Amino acid sequence: MVTYEPKLVPLQKLLLDPNNFRFREPGRDGSIAESRFAEDKVQSAALERIRSDGVTELKRSIAENGFVPVERIVVRAVQTADGPDSESEQYVVIEGNRRTTALKLLEQEHAGGVDFPRTVTETFANVPVLVANDASDDDLMAIMGIRHVGGPKEWGGYQSALLVYQLVEQAKLTPREVASRLGLTVNEVNRRHRAFSALSQMIVDEDYGDRVSPEMYPLFHEAVGQPAVREWLGWSASDREFTYEENRELFYSWLVSDEGSPKIRSYTEIRELKLILDNEDALVALKDDDQSFSDALAVVRADAKAARWLPNVKSALASLNEMGSDTIEALDADSLAILDAIKRKASWIIKANALSSEKDDADEEA
Repeated sequence: MVTYEPKLVPLQKLLLDPNNFRFREPGRDGSIAESRFAEDKVQSAALERIRSDGVTELKRSIAENGFVPVERIVVRAVQTADGPDSESEQYVVIEGNRRTTALKLLEQEHAGGVDFPRTVTETFANVPVLVANDASDDDLMAIMGIRHVGGPKEWGGYQSALLVYQLVEQAKLTPREVASRLGLTVNEVNRRHRAFSALSQMIVDEDYGDRVSPEMYPLFHEAVGQPAVREWLGWSASDREFTYEENRELFYSWLVSDEGSPKIRSYTEIRELKLILDNEDALVALKDDDQSFSDALAVVRADAKAARWLPNVKSALASLNEMGSDTIEALDADSLAILDAIKRKASWIIKANALSSEKDDADEEA
């Protein structure tokens, strides 16, 4: 069982985690061996990646207010190549890589001549941490997930779903156990597991796998949550994959683009996709390379608008029937022009209907 030991550790003995989940992307799942964590190049690369993720405000806050350990950095001990003695012992950060990065950047600036208050510089020699002892791999993942999956500092959807997926698939935890550890509902754990499974299917697709990006995850999260879309793609609950190959390949093609923007770019469009799937003409439009998602959706909306003609006409007829003689006598030229246009359009529709009926009768006689 994991236990936590409060400790003060010199900043130089804290190693950033080069396998941090915030770095995970499709096609870049290779992990750096723990024996290499302390290498300067590995640590420099991790520092730069976290810096680019944005720590400016955090660094400024520490510089102005000191390091306030409201939530201690959580670490685990690792042994360097120098040996197992306490002098060589270092700690890899499990939770708090952004705060550790901010401290390391401030320490670099201080070494370069920048002055900081004593409350800041004293922290460089004594960083308050919690050392996680006897933590299993799934314990470590859960520690990260508590804050970054269901907590206030969430990772992107892809990284959060990857953690859920690994806890279920690799750590063999039940959805209820994952939910308890990460502060999620069981339904949300199941949905993220399904969505990442569906995204993983695209990752290994021969034609589209190398075009998957983390930004696509919300689209799959929404797709597995929409019954109509899920059914159209042939979702298999047992295999956790889309089984209708033709529709699946179409779906993938709408998410990528050789030129310009993909046809489907947001989870809101996934929600609207169900409207298109229910309309044959709209679906034909979406399959057309020269027509956009907006064009296909316009077909749906036009059909919906046309379907409301009868209630609208009945309402207009009721209004006409309620007109008194004073109102009729006061009609201006514009109002009369509208009534005349209605008369002509109604006459044309009646005539077109009659011709269509005559044609059907002739076809039946033939």
